[in-house]
Amino acid sequence: MKSYKFLALLLASSSILLPACSDDEMAPGNPTMDVTGSLQNACFGDSLSFSVKAFDAEVPLSTIHAELYFGDEMVSEEVIRTKENGATYEGKIYVPYIANIPDGKALLRLTLQNIHFTTKEELYNVNISHPDYPSLIFRAESGEEYTMQKESQYVYSVTQRFPAEMRGVIVAPKVGADGNEIVFGYENSEIKPYAEGSIPFSNSAPGRYSISFNTYSFEGSPFVVLSINDQQLEAIDETTSKIDLDLAKGDTLVPSGFPEYSDWWIDPSFFSKNEDGSLTFNAYDGKYRIIADTKLRYFRVYKLDGLNPATLSDDGTGALWIIGAGIGHPSLANEVGWTTENAICMAPTGEKTYQAVLVGGKTIATNSINFKFFGQMGWGVELKGSANLTSKSNLIGVGTGSDGHDDGNLFLQDGVVLQDNGIYVITVDLTQGINDAVMTVDYNGEQQFEEKPIYLNDQKMSTSDNAMYSTVIELQQNSKLTFKDFTALADLYYDPDYFYFDEDAFEITFLPVSGHYNVILDKLNGTLSAKRVFADGSEMTLQSDGSGALWLMGWGVGSPSLDYQFGWNPGSAYCMAEVSPKVYQFTGVAGPEKGSEYGQRLRFDYLSFKFFHQDGWGGEFATSALTFTSGASKLIKDAGNFELADGVQLEEGATYVLTVDLTAGVEKGVFNIVKK
Repeated sequence: MKSYKFLALLLASSSILLPACSDDEMAPGNPTMDVTGSLQNACFGDSLSFSVKAFDAEVPLSTIHAELYFGDEMVSEEVIRTKENGATYEGKIYVPYIANIPDGKALLRLTLQNIHFTTKEELYNVNISHPDYPSLIFRAESGEEYTMQKESQYVYSVTQRFPAEMRGVIVAPKVGADGNEIVFGYENSEIKPYAEGSIPFSNSAPGRYSISFNTYSFEGSPFVVLSINDQQLEAIDETTSKIDLDLAKGDTLVPSGFPEYSDWWIDPSFFSKNEDGSLTFNAYDGKYRIIADTKLRYFRVYKLDGLNPATLSDDGTGALWIIGAGIGHPSLANEVGWTTENAICMAPTGEKTYQAVLVGGKTIATNSINFKFFGQMGWGVELKGSANLTSKSNLIGVGTGSDGHDDGNLFLQDGVVLQDNGIYVITVDLTQGINDAVMTVDYNGEQQFEEKPIYLNDQKMSTSDNAMYSTVIELQQNSKLTFKDFTALADLYYDPDYFYFDEDAFEITFLPVSGHYNVILDKLNGTLSAKRVFADGSEMTLQSDGSGALWLMGWGVGSPSLDYQFGWNPGSAYCMAEVSPKVYQFTGVAGPEKGSEYGQRLRFDYLSFKFFHQDGWGGEFATSALTFTSGASKLIKDAGNFELADGVQLEEGATYVLTVDLTAGVEKGVFNIVKK
């Protein structure tokens, strides 16, 4: 009985207490807040800071809700839990950085709410403006950083020598007490704050150019797109891009995005250039690969079989290739030689006829040639004078192997010198099949040439193609060089032993000892170089007292990069700079054999070179003829040629200076190599 009475009493008590408790909990409360903070002004990208002292004497508090509006759109919000009545809560709300929004007013709404959803709201008008950064940082993927200077309102840029593709992010520094560092990356083909991808800046060619960024529009540059007939080319490396096209004779091609396109060499075997810059395709119908070389400024063209370079069939169809010496595209400075991947594809003029249109002194040597025809871009099938190729030309013959010329190699007939600027059309007729090939050579007059003169120190430079300029000039050590009618000084690579270019003063200083020099401006490759000569322009040789000129040949050394190694080719030796009387110098950055950048003139993992008294064979310095410094002995060994010591590699990316000191005489020369 007792238990029942207790239960009834408990239920009765509960029925009395529950309504009273419910009434208390449903009391609306009266939240109030005391807000402090600098809420009048902020920059895009700031964190707007505030303090709220929150009260409610009747009901526990729940949250402080901060909302930021640009117009009617809420762009940012923060929620702060309020666990203690009367406490002060610190808050921050991010002011987003959005492209193309002008300076103006934003609305900050602060709402204090208790657990019964009763709220107290306060509104603040905030002046929002763009941060005025003193500078920005471009941080490359390699980790190297470049300062972007302010050019005008919102616009920042940095000008340096960059590769054709330069990927990285842009870092905007913290501005003011409530500012934030902002990293601009790349997402969905747009530059955005805090995007994780690298921005793929790209120029049509490596060299000196500007990377810029607008902090208002988030627009950056350069983003160069190379296209032909609105079809984008695919990058092969930093300087070459390709496109495969089905072409018919007479088709029109419209190139777009190519730097200084008006200066590009256009292969007359494949194209005619029209007044509007478009190209007319002259070859036989087929599938072709066009490779745009932005460094050498020309289109290399070859026929395809599927995705591979076409080959020659027994019936004479397919493709015919040229490999050898005395021929080059876009000029003889880029001679094919016996490097098979450089082979020139002849233009098919029919199913079984092939043609190469060449210009004397430009794309074919005038006094000596030694190239031949192959059935592929490489070794294998070839046409030979002893077997399947007949010449019907009184200008160019075909060797048989028993006539003093290698079998199949082309040569100039006795007494023949091709005319400088003369147009020569070499045609190979295979209509009777690969075993009955006939070569003809036609002279088509002289190529028209309108010279664009350039002057060095008021002396006119010589040119035959408006690409390569040279002049023999007397220069004083540490004198200044001035060009007239050529202004792209900042775009050049300067041989570091001959010239120093001051970017701020925009002037060139000549470094070697005083004397006569042949100064060479290569607009095509963007280089300035020189070599020592006699007053009459003939190449200087080493004199008996150690003055004059010292020449460098071999492998693992090249200029302006290792893509242009000197090798053991007489006439291609490098004239070292005489930086002080009888002291000769060669400076280079250690780099890879292939794909090296300008300045990488020493191969880091292999060297085999010698010093010569002249540009070619003759007097030379064997390793035993020079005394090695202790430092040189650690890096270079005496192996007949100068080679890397056993187990030694140069530090890739480091700069090394080679010197030969002949001040004590030619018989007492000293060789040294040091890392700067």
